[in-house]
Formats: sequence, structure tokens, C-alpha cells
Amino acid sequence: MKLKKLVWLTALALSTGAMAQSAPLTIPHPTTFDQLNKPAAEVRMPQAYVKAIAQQAYIWGYPMVNQFNRRATITQAPEPALNGGMVPVAPMGQLSMLTDYIKPAETFVTCPNQDVVYGLGFFELDKEPVVIQVPDFGDRFWVYAIYDARTDQIANLGKPYGSKPGFYLLVGPTWQGETPKGIEGVIRSSTEMANVIPRVQMDDTQADRVAVQAPVREVMTYPLSKFDGKMKSY
Repeated sequence: MKLKKLVWLTALALSTGAMAQSAPLTIPHPTTFDQLNKPAAEVRMPQAYVKAIAQQAYIWGYPMVNQFNRRATITQAPEPALNGGMVPVAPMGQLSMLTDYIKPAETFVTCPNQDVVYGLGFFELDKEPVVIQVPDFGDRFWVYAIYDARTDQIANLGKPYGSKPGFYLLVGPTWQGETPKGIEGVIRSSTEMANVIPRVQMDDTQADRVAVQAPVREVMTYPLSKFDGKMKSY
């Protein structure tokens, strides 16, 4: 009896050890809507539960809807310009810069900074990567806020991060190309949609309004196919 019990325990230990060393169990996940398990027809969800799910879906999805709607509208501009003389607009893959502080009458940005020159551009990174041009701002504060479709910031590019002047490559989530010589760094977006909002500090003086124009004219983005290693300017 003892021998049988010992054999049984040994076999159990061996089988348990083999299971522990084997690959972890993977559960297949649906990849299409039709593969999802659906509730039975007689199941009725409480109204409070349905409202809670709807609220969560709205909060989760609204940033993306907002981003895509803005991109579809703003990129209709035939060239970099200012809509209503206030809001930067530009074709897909390019950006437009202000040359002064943002005007109080604008409503596109809810809480804008009051001491920077703004810019704005939208991209389709599944079509082609985009070169982001960073001029030498000297001691001036600057930052390029870059966002994906979820409005998550996807890069640390600016004076607070010790970024160097030069060229940076913004690519989509599936891009596998070669990085050209002369590119300081590669920024990968988690979505094909991305946008950039440069901010360049400017003193509220006539002298600095004149001085900031030179670097602002070199704040540009353009498709990788147009990159030649030379700093461009408007």
C-alpha cells in the first residue's frame, strides 16, 4: 500500500513539474466583431449599467473622434496659413506657425499659454514618415508637443529634455525603413494619426518679436522623401 502511494505521489510530482515547465496556457482572443460572444436574447441589462458603459465609451472614444475631425478639417488648407487670422492651419504633413502671441478671441485652444508662439500640424504616418525640423533657439525656451490619436504625448522633444537642434523623424507604428544620415532621433507614434504643436517662448517686447521670427520660420515639417539634410525655411 505504501509502495503504491509512493509511486502515485512520484508520478503526480513529475507531471506537475512537467506542466510547470511547459508553455503557459494561452486563451485565444476574438479579432473581429462576429467572433465576440453575444448575450442571450432574453438577457436585459439594467438601465444604470447601460448608461455607465455608454459614459465610459464616450470618454474613451471622444479624444480620437475629436482628433480625426480636426485633422480632416484643418488639412484642407491649400498651404500653411492662419484660419481667421488666428488659428494655424496647413496641408497634411505640414505645419503652420504663428508669428506673435495667440489672439484672445480664438476658441480652438481652451487654455493657451500667453508667452509662446504656437504652431500646429497633422500627419498621416501610414502614408510616409515626417521630418520634424528643429532650428537653434539659443537660450530661448521651446518645446514640440507631439500627440497620437488618443492625445497621448509620444515624445520628449524640447529644451526641458536637452534636445538638440536638427532633424527628427516621426514614424508610424509599423514603419520598418532605414533612418537617413543626419537624423537626430526617431519618434514612433502608436497610431498613424499624429499631430505636433510647437511652442516657442517670446518676450513681450518689439525687439524680441523681431528676433523670434528667424527661428520660427525654420519650424517646419515635411515628408521624408523631401529630406536633404539642409535646414529649410518659409
